[in-house]
Amino acid sequence: MAVLNPNNWHWVDKNTLPWTKDYFNDRIKGFEVKKDNASYSGYKIVEINKITGDSNVSQRKGKPICYFDLNVELKLEVVTSSDDDKEDEENEDLNGTVILPEFMHDDTDFEIKISGLSNDITKQVNNEFIPDLRSVLLQYQKDLLETHSQDLKDS
Repeated sequence: MAVLNPNNWHWVDKNTLPWTKDYFNDRIKGFEVKKDNASYSGYKIVEINKITGDSNVSQRKGKPICYFDLNVELKLEVVTSSDDDKEDEENEDLNGTVILPEFMHDDTDFEIKISGLSNDITKQVNNEFIPDLRSVLLQYQKDLLETHSQDLKDS
């Protein structure tokens, strides 16, 4: 019997972009931070607008590694607080876009841009929502490796 990849020594690649799209839909879509302040009651990712780029898990000399370089756009909803004096008016939801132009495997301080909102609201989103979103996004690499590294060892 011939062994094609003895001791998992040779380079093996697995494209994980389809899994990444599912991951973002399962873990990031619906992510929400509630706040009790005068203007806004919360922030929520309501849609994954775009995920493009590369996402791969590889193995070389028996060691799993991952590399990804993604461009991600997320639809953000900013929910305004209700005003008790204006019961007949609905809460007005403000929508913007969260953009990760280069979400990469070797950068934990990746850029996150906000568009479609006023400067004041963008400041609040950056202060009250983005740190929590960044923490969730940083879990992606660990989950990617845990999910796919075993598949490569069995190749």
